[in-house]
Amino acid sequence: MKLSGLSGCLAVFAGATVLAQPSASMASDRAWSEAERARAFDFRIPPGALADALDRFSEQSGLQVVYSLEWLERKRAPVVAGRMSAEQALDSLLQGSGMRWKRVTAGAVAVVPDAESSPDASVPRASGAEDAAQSHIPLMDSVEALALPQPRWSNLHSSFALGINKRLIETPRAVTLVQEESLDDNAVSAIDDLARVAPGTFTPTRFGIQGGIDIRGVPGDIFFRGMKRLNLQGHTPSLLSAASSIEIVRGPPSPIYGMGRIGGYINMVPRASRAVPASDETRRGWLEATLGSYQHREASFDVGGPLQLGERSASYDLYGSVVDSNSYARNVPLDIKVFQGALSVEPMFGRFRLETGLNLQASRTAGALLGRVTQALIDDGTYVRGTPLVNLDLDGSQAIGLKELNTASPVSGALGPNNQPLRQAWAWPTDAQGHRLLLSQFPTVPGIPRTMYDYLVAHPEADPTGLLRGQGVGGPRPARGAVPAGFALDPSTVSYDTLDRRRFAAYERDLRADLYTAYVDLIDDADPDATMKNQLFTDVMRQYKSSNQPFGTEQTPWVLEDKFTLTRRLRSASGLERSFMVSTNLRYTDAHTRQCTGDFSTHRTDVMASTWDNGRNGMTPNATFTNCLENSDIQSGGYPVTYDERTRLLELGTGALLDLELSPHTRLLLGARLDVSRASTVEYAGTTDVGAGTSANPGVLATRDRRASAWDAGASWSASLTRSLPGNLHLYLTAARASVVLDGNDNIIDRAVVEAGHIGQSTLFEAGIKGAPLSGDLFFSAAVYRQQRSGIHSPTDVSVAADATSTRTRGWELELAWTPSPHFSASFYAAHEKTVFDPNYSIGIVVDARTLGFADVVDPATGKVVYPAEAFLYGGRAILVLPAGMREYEEKQGTPNRQMGFNLQLSSGAGLKFLFGGNYFSPTYASRLKVVRLPQAYVFNAGVQWTRGAWQVQLDGRNVFDARYYRAKTGDRLGDVTLTAMPEANWLLSVRRNF
Repeated sequence: MKLSGLSGCLAVFAGATVLAQPSASMASDRAWSEAERARAFDFRIPPGALADALDRFSEQSGLQVVYSLEWLERKRAPVVAGRMSAEQALDSLLQGSGMRWKRVTAGAVAVVPDAESSPDASVPRASGAEDAAQSHIPLMDSVEALALPQPRWSNLHSSFALGINKRLIETPRAVTLVQEESLDDNAVSAIDDLARVAPGTFTPTRFGIQGGIDIRGVPGDIFFRGMKRLNLQGHTPSLLSAASSIEIVRGPPSPIYGMGRIGGYINMVPRASRAVPASDETRRGWLEATLGSYQHREASFDVGGPLQLGERSASYDLYGSVVDSNSYARNVPLDIKVFQGALSVEPMFGRFRLETGLNLQASRTAGALLGRVTQALIDDGTYVRGTPLVNLDLDGSQAIGLKELNTASPVSGALGPNNQPLRQAWAWPTDAQGHRLLLSQFPTVPGIPRTMYDYLVAHPEADPTGLLRGQGVGGPRPARGAVPAGFALDPSTVSYDTLDRRRFAAYERDLRADLYTAYVDLIDDADPDATMKNQLFTDVMRQYKSSNQPFGTEQTPWVLEDKFTLTRRLRSASGLERSFMVSTNLRYTDAHTRQCTGDFSTHRTDVMASTWDNGRNGMTPNATFTNCLENSDIQSGGYPVTYDERTRLLELGTGALLDLELSPHTRLLLGARLDVSRASTVEYAGTTDVGAGTSANPGVLATRDRRASAWDAGASWSASLTRSLPGNLHLYLTAARASVVLDGNDNIIDRAVVEAGHIGQSTLFEAGIKGAPLSGDLFFSAAVYRQQRSGIHSPTDVSVAADATSTRTRGWELELAWTPSPHFSASFYAAHEKTVFDPNYSIGIVVDARTLGFADVVDPATGKVVYPAEAFLYGGRAILVLPAGMREYEEKQGTPNRQMGFNLQLSSGAGLKFLFGGNYFSPTYASRLKVVRLPQAYVFNAGVQWTRGAWQVQLDGRNVFDARYYRAKTGDRLGDVTLTAMPEANWLLSVRRNF
């Protein structure tokens, strides 16, 4: 509780003296019971202004702290981190400050000058009723105020959201701060877990793996201690259990941070982020073991303590975790090793202290999606069985090469981007007047493809009843005229079955990633009103994927960035505050991707066939393709490299923030930034265009490099007006424009985008209200917003499909958190969002044969379907080309429009804590074509935690009522035919020993 002026000093003095007098209901000056001394907290308090540090202490301990700002002005606190009692933490914070604390009630302490160490400290003394009246705060009221519950939410600060330190309730943006206790209590370990605790973070999957994050329905950025990481495409999950806190900021980035994505950004603070105080001679930490469903095994540790580096005081913190687990999807391992280290040296030289550290992660997993998805499969589990009709593995090598593919399933005419053996495109149908039809109006065309008919005539045993041949030649025809033979399923194997939801057919066999992140920060914040910080940061990724869909990729991006930040805080003669921050950064990114693509086998595998093998996820030789990482020689049964690109990006930017207190109740925050950037992309020679040539001689080799280089620049600005109202309420309005790098999720900027301009723009308009009434026990935040990619008007713009998609989002969000006592807390959020493509550009989307207008083959004698329409094309990829500008299909799908979440915690004096929470996700569609509708889902989680002394045991149950629900795949190109089945009821049991 911050108090200023004479009234603040009187209140603290009165509280510290009057309440400290012995009484039956009051504790003595520093009296702590044995139980209180034994109770330990996990403190994470960074060095800085003493007032801010005391606020952090209050948040993390649940104790109310009363002090006068005048007494703490220019006083600094050291870092306090680790597990200790509140008494120990207070002593560490106040050491050498000339201040001392006094216990004034069971739940409150007052911080006052220490007369012995600060003999000149001026403690105002009330000279009677007149002085008390002049203070405008009656002494008794001030004394009674000390007994109010801890104002936790009103003291919560964010130094990351906008780059400048502000209380959350005064930050003019929608921000959610998830602290370490909440991460642990709610078992937040992966990106999809964030939706349990924060609105706007629902993220579709990329072959079941969530590396990156969506915020407000579109891609966002991930920061590490305030520095932007590389894009993590989806070859390894983001391990959020390795974070001590996560801050989610919705909307484009602050001008301090440079160019970023439209949706928003999260900042992950690693577990080993702040070393324990150098003045603390005790080593502290914990060991933890976890077991769970799907053979989950995990071990982790955290340890920190003091060091002496010559004459310099230092401290360290080390964290490690090893995860050895399977997944809900069969044969998808999740093996992750993480190590973090942090070192603090204070002082390093002069007024500067050093914070340095690293984060290493190595992982091995696999990617998988459900295939052959239909509405019937979602509704009742009905699955279309069947294996491919034509054998493509001509040489019997157990895998299909490019030449085999073209020989066994030749195309009509020359090869093209959408005229390949297992890839064909259909034009959007029109009526007689040339008007585009809606999907529901597509005509049903009887008959079977010519190639299938010819094959069945030559092999009548595959159609013993003759029903398919009896249909005659027909069906919708692709743009190039004929469906290749490899598309159809064998009629003798086709039937209906009930799907085992753990058998995922679209299988990426081997995904590996090594991530290296390091930082070196030099910080001068001895004077909190005048600080300097230089941050040197690097992020390196080595990503590898070997898939027999086929898809193979090697990605080796790295980034090096240096950022210097200067802050100043001034106070005018009238007492109004002025703060400004200036930041300049130099960032260099080098990204190289070498790969081959195809993914023709998304639906070829029959997961319910008797040939299912866990080791291959059911993939038979006729559904298995070679890839370029295994064999790139076309002549010897291989598949060539189809993509080999490298982007080098140099960014230089300067941003500034000016925070003006216009009156005691009104603040104006202004920001501006200029970024200048040079992008260079090269498409290397030696790749093969598999969509060129003929089936007899497939592929055309690129014989020369193709390059593009260009400079570009982008200006950003922001303006926010905040008005404080009675009851601790704060209204705000924010308008912003931010620059966006138009790269892909693999950090590559397309050559055509480089030539046209690689910097785009986004805009944000947001209005909201925040508050912490009820003496700070209740926190709420409500916002309405509109954000979009701006400056793009044509659906043929070359950057329209960049990862910073051309979208426009409108919505609202509400967050509530209530902590009426240390034994109970509740939180709730609700959000509504709608994202549309603007402009609504043309795109090819994978669909099934029924969508295109193929007809079921029905036995006229029984009326039963003997060959479902979908089976005509499940052997390959059928693509429907959505024309630009069709408003019926402009809405981005996959993310529920309406989302809600809640969490409850109840603790007892016996060391027990009970946790219960849940989410509601409204219905959505699997793609913008709206063929497959995913139903609404209610998902509930529960847990119980028991703490006794140094031991802590926690049991977490996820999806405890066994809801059956699904999550769409990120992006639109795979359409409605693939998605992820979410896990059924599962559990985790962890045991921790603190020391």
